[in-house]
Amino acid sequence: MNYPVINKLRKYFVILVTPCVTIASCSSPKKVYTIADAHSHNDYKNSIPFYRAYNDGFGSIEADVYAINGRLLVAHDEEEVTPQRSLKILYTDPLVEKLKQDTARRLRLLIEIKKDYTVTLPLVIEELKPLAQYLSYSGHPGRLSIVMTGKVPPPEVMTNYPDWMMFDLDHLDSTVYTKKQLAKVALVSLQFSLYSKWDGLSPIEKADVQRLKRIIDTVHALHKKIRFWDAPDVPACWVQLMKLHVDVIGTDHLDELAAFLKKKE
Repeated sequence: MNYPVINKLRKYFVILVTPCVTIASCSSPKKVYTIADAHSHNDYKNSIPFYRAYNDGFGSIEADVYAINGRLLVAHDEEEVTPQRSLKILYTDPLVEKLKQDTARRLRLLIEIKKDYTVTLPLVIEELKPLAQYLSYSGHPGRLSIVMTGKVPPPEVMTNYPDWMMFDLDHLDSTVYTKKQLAKVALVSLQFSLYSKWDGLSPIEKADVQRLKRIIDTVHALHKKIRFWDAPDVPACWVQLMKLHVDVIGTDHLDELAAFLKKKE
């Protein structure tokens, strides 16, 4: 199997990182995982969008959006969109309410661009104006981080957007990122099954662990956070990802992961 992401990331590793060879070779304290490290994948598919993950203490929540007739509608597939399921109704308005009440709460909102970013991103900028005081960016230590994922713009275009709007990549291609462009990347999200076919039930192969560790260490060497999607959504895999120091543990099973992490705490 070919693993192009690892090979491409090495290029950035050589250019941008000194002096440690890998994260594993640098001394760092052992991370203690909490519910704040949990990510509600496709949160809008839950029986109670936003509130269920938020009230459980999840530190990261994801919503997919389509830009339709000047509105951001939340759905995984375009045929599922309805006017009643907008980003404003499901996420923006509840965030305004909750962040005003919970003055210590921090959250990352991933907004997945399902189609044209040139249409979607201006709507996101307008949509999030009521949350301006809470947005986190350089020089403004807010409590809400906004990360755009999915069909994001190319690196040379990312810098045209507001400081608070960060981006998630599912790759780092052959284009060399400038320091300014790389600063707009908050997260690298990779498909687990490209690196391992493990089902989370049988023991994981040593070669898979080594392969996963290489890509995780390489992303960390760029001072970026990493998460995997498409990973087995079971406790054995959550434990393995934590052992490998994956930053964000995603799930579609909110109650189970919440109970698991709270038990560990």
